[in-house]
Amino acid sequence: MGDVAGLPPKMTEEELLDRIQQGDQAAFGEMFRLHRGRAYAFAFQYLHNAEDARDVVQEAFIKVLENIRLFDRERRFGPWLLTIVRNQCIDHLRRKQRRPADELASTLEDYRHIAADRQVLRNEVWEALEKLSGDHREIVFLKDYQGHSYSEIAEILNIPLGTVMSRLHHARRNLAALLRGVGSTLHENRS
Repeated sequence: MGDVAGLPPKMTEEELLDRIQQGDQAAFGEMFRLHRGRAYAFAFQYLHNAEDARDVVQEAFIKVLENIRLFDRERRFGPWLLTIVRNQCIDHLRRKQRRPADELASTLEDYRHIAADRQVLRNEVWEALEKLSGDHREIVFLKDYQGHSYSEIAEILNIPLGTVMSRLHHARRNLAALLRGVGSTLHENRS
């Protein structure tokens, strides 16, 4: 992190937040660099469109900058940011008609590009995820692809911890059933 002009090397997130709340633009730039990938992946999961996801992430970081002085330092920054990203996605979808599911095929290559440093989702898994309800798809993405804890997911989605566990259980069960169907179809096609 010492490569950013004006910032000491190896600043903690806590130190970055202190500097951001004091108006330090370099610290904000570093925080953006640290969190933009996860924020973009989360927005893309909602919107299935790279340009819309980039726009939403920019809007979310503008909201962060506007509200950073109100940020509760007892919370972690990452879940707070993803809550803002989620709200921006919901607002975006309200303003714009939801894209048809068949558009996923045209954007899958873009998703793979942004996920190059992570495990790339196989087409069958992504298609199965698309068949889940929005609530189930969202919770699987937050837990299994972004690695959030149950309590962080509860905070991001503003739902009780028990609901997170129950919803995740049902989502995984439904996903497994969908994937079993894909697997048997693939096996039949190979025969």
